[in-house]
Amino acid sequence: MPDFKLVISDPGSTSSKVENVKVKVSDKVQAQSGEKEGKNLPIAKMNEKTKQSLNADMFVTLEITKQEGDKLSKIKTHFRIEVDSTVPENEIWISQEASEKYGASEFEAKAYRTKAFQLTVDQNKSSLIGRKIGDVVELGTLGVPLKLKITGGSDNSGFPMRPDVGGGVKKRLLISGPPGYHPEEDGERRRKTVRGNMVVQELVQVNAIILR
Repeated sequence: MPDFKLVISDPGSTSSKVENVKVKVSDKVQAQSGEKEGKNLPIAKMNEKTKQSLNADMFVTLEITKQEGDKLSKIKTHFRIEVDSTVPENEIWISQEASEKYGASEFEAKAYRTKAFQLTVDQNKSSLIGRKIGDVVELGTLGVPLKLKITGGSDNSGFPMRPDVGGGVKKRLLISGPPGYHPEEDGERRRKTVRGNMVVQELVQVNAIILR
């Protein structure tokens, strides 16, 4: 079975704060298995006060703006938080491998609670196959217990899952709203191809939200 993308959103990120922090490479932070393949998130160590200041929970995003030729580019990475009291306040430690994306071992960055991140999931090892939109699943591959609710997805042809279509079938239906169709006028309907509400091998992306 091929891998698919699991896009995880955090509804609690609407109350997040953006703070400027100092980021340093530390030998106390090690690269995680599967990190380069997108199957795991790198670690960011911070103290409890910094975590509270960001209103962060389990994940944090570090973002910088970098000059690349004539263009300014935003570079950001999502990290799993580990609380460490030895890290100074308003400072975050990351691994040498994670710092390579930023091109520096010490830099200033914007830090905020992660709104959404993506993982590459091996279908052979996933408990998602056969699950449906609305189902709640446990994900333990990140080193923290995550309870996720499946909200949708799309297949290898770009057709979206719909909660009102049973199974993993592909169907062409007359629909009046999303997912699969966004009408320009009230009452407008179109015949569109959509996927059923079950996670099957033909999907390339599954969307989920974190439950607490």
